[in-house]
Amino acid sequence: MSIYEIDPQIIKRCQAGDAQAFESLYDSVKDDLFRFIFSLMRNHDDAEEVFQECAMRIFRHIGSLNDVSRFPHWIYRLVVNQCNTYRSRRNRNAYTPLEEAIEVKPEDYVFHGSAPDNPRRALMRKEMMQNINKHINALPSKQRIAVLLFDVEGMSIKEVSEYLGSSEGAVKFNIHEGRKKLRELLGPLVANLRKIGEK
Repeated sequence: MSIYEIDPQIIKRCQAGDAQAFESLYDSVKDDLFRFIFSLMRNHDDAEEVFQECAMRIFRHIGSLNDVSRFPHWIYRLVVNQCNTYRSRRNRNAYTPLEEAIEVKPEDYVFHGSAPDNPRRALMRKEMMQNINKHINALPSKQRIAVLLFDVEGMSIKEVSEYLGSSEGAVKFNIHEGRKKLRELLGPLVANLRKIGEK
């Protein structure tokens, strides 16, 4: 079940201290929640840690949610804040400024490629995906999250601005800058993947 489909009555029961309601809420949102956290963290172990912390925070703080219809916004904001806190503790926000971006067509991105057909290609592709994740992680926090929410999660500019507590103009700027840096970094990786596919 999507986080957007949660019955408000379940949330109210959770706020009243109903343990069974919270268990039902947890079962309903855990898959969607973990997928969202993983899209931000880009690392399974990190996502697991953040997921556990978020589950505890939801349980502890759901009583502070005044408008139950805002539950999706509240929970996503909680996740974004927790991801940022985790990254701050692990000091993973360092990045190097890049030159002007090169142009890469959407269909050229590694994420759209077909699966490799032999172990050597599979290993090289895995290494490239790790490299891509490293570059995504290296984006400044606001750019990384804005790009992932907009391009990976499919949220609107308005939704991203609400989750981040930023203006829509700031969100558009961060998406633009994040995409520009990723195009610069992903260009050589796409070229390498094409070479692999030709062998």
